[in-house]
Amino acid sequence: MRTRNTFFNVLANTGSTIINILLSFICRTVFIAMLGQTYLGVNGLFSNILSVLSLAELGIGGAMIFHMYDPVARGDEKASRELMNLYRRLYAIVAMVIAVAGLCLVPFLEYLIKDSNDTGLGMDYLTAVYLLYLFNTVSSYFFCYKRSITEAHQKAYINVVVGSGIQIAQFVVQILVLLITKNFIAYLLVQIACNVLTNVVTAWIADRMYPYLKEDRKTLPPKETRRHIYKHVSAMFLHRLGDVVVNNTDNLIMSAFVGLSSVGIYSNYLLIETSINTALNGVFGAFTASVGNLGATENKDKVFSVYKVINFLGFILYGYCTIAFLVMYNPFIEAWAGKEYLFPMSIVLIMEMNFYVRGMRKATLIFRDAMGLYWYDRYKPIFEIVINLVVSLVLVQKIGVAGILIGTLVSNLTTCFWIEPLVTYKHGFERSVSHFFKTYAIYTLTVVCVGGFTYWLCSLFTMGGITEVALKLITCTVVYNGIVALLYCRTEEFRELWKQSMMILQRRKQQKSE
Repeated sequence: MRTRNTFFNVLANTGSTIINILLSFICRTVFIAMLGQTYLGVNGLFSNILSVLSLAELGIGGAMIFHMYDPVARGDEKASRELMNLYRRLYAIVAMVIAVAGLCLVPFLEYLIKDSNDTGLGMDYLTAVYLLYLFNTVSSYFFCYKRSITEAHQKAYINVVVGSGIQIAQFVVQILVLLITKNFIAYLLVQIACNVLTNVVTAWIADRMYPYLKEDRKTLPPKETRRHIYKHVSAMFLHRLGDVVVNNTDNLIMSAFVGLSSVGIYSNYLLIETSINTALNGVFGAFTASVGNLGATENKDKVFSVYKVINFLGFILYGYCTIAFLVMYNPFIEAWAGKEYLFPMSIVLIMEMNFYVRGMRKATLIFRDAMGLYWYDRYKPIFEIVINLVVSLVLVQKIGVAGILIGTLVSNLTTCFWIEPLVTYKHGFERSVSHFFKTYAIYTLTVVCVGGFTYWLCSLFTMGGITEVALKLITCTVVYNGIVALLYCRTEEFRELWKQSMMILQRRKQQKSE
């Protein structure tokens, strides 16, 4: 059942992401043509501001889902219902806190936009746009908590199918709105309406699938359970604080010190990276509930063997994407949006180093969170934040955008890179962390060597346009995956990954024939 649900989760995430990537690019192309670079900057800036305000969520979602794994595995409907009641109350408080904090930020918006007088939009207009973003964020907290019950049952694919279906409709309507009206606020209103609809439909489906949730909406878990949850929430808050500050303040610093135009250019690169990251997060996120169930029912040797396979999968996927981005980013951006939207290769290289380092944390974080180990490294985000902000703020004044990205890289390497695996190996697997660093070094050396060879090979294609992009993509795919298969085909991780893939495909064939 674990394998089956994981397969459906991966399939739903991958399929929906491919469709959404295509539509998001079409929508962004129309957006650039109709509204231009400044509006791209506004979109990126306000999205980041609201990401920072979402700190009020405190990591409640991650902690609550972890606590649901056990009662769901035992079939304890009463305990599951009580947890959901607590989840609903906590998220109502979160929504109110974000609303108040967001409104308090309004008088300071002009200080976050270096070139606000040069945008031609006016602060009154920018404030109205910001309030729409704020409403969109606040409204989601009143319904989205019900996603957790399907995720705990390893059926996240249901949420994905619903969300993707509505998002497809959203992209289509937004494209039409842009073409007909060229109105940014109308574009935002469509997004808000679709976001509300997604959460309402997801909540309705959860109520239909698990009707016991509506039997008693007042009773909360026992005090001892709540105390345990609050302890985990406090730890998750610090982790969330680190994630938000490190990953969502780049646009804020860029806007304040460099300008909205740079934010607009950066947002195009982020659109591509975020789209691929969403697909990869879907693949790895599909394992999270299964890992939580695995940790509750299997021994540590079994858990560790699964971890090694998932970590190997992370190396294959993130290594490939890092090289492909490095080779194709600028040719694609130039063919798609024009030379005026390009960053120099030095900045692209730093972006891809960040992408690889973050991606290679994925497997470790899945197991750390699924096993509830985030308490042990709760102070790590504080050092991560301080290092990131200090390095970014110093370097942005010397080397601009590159300095901000270097700050992110340095903070990751000096904290997350070694602390997260140390905690997971020591308290989760009860093994020496030296295995992790040895494996990481081998994987990274492979990516660097294969990446250098691939980059040189792809530099031979200089015809420009979509033809160059297509040839470089084919070259990256064949060279990287071919060399990796030759180097690792005899390893335990490769054989197990191949075995599981073949079993899933065979099962799908049997289901079709029946």
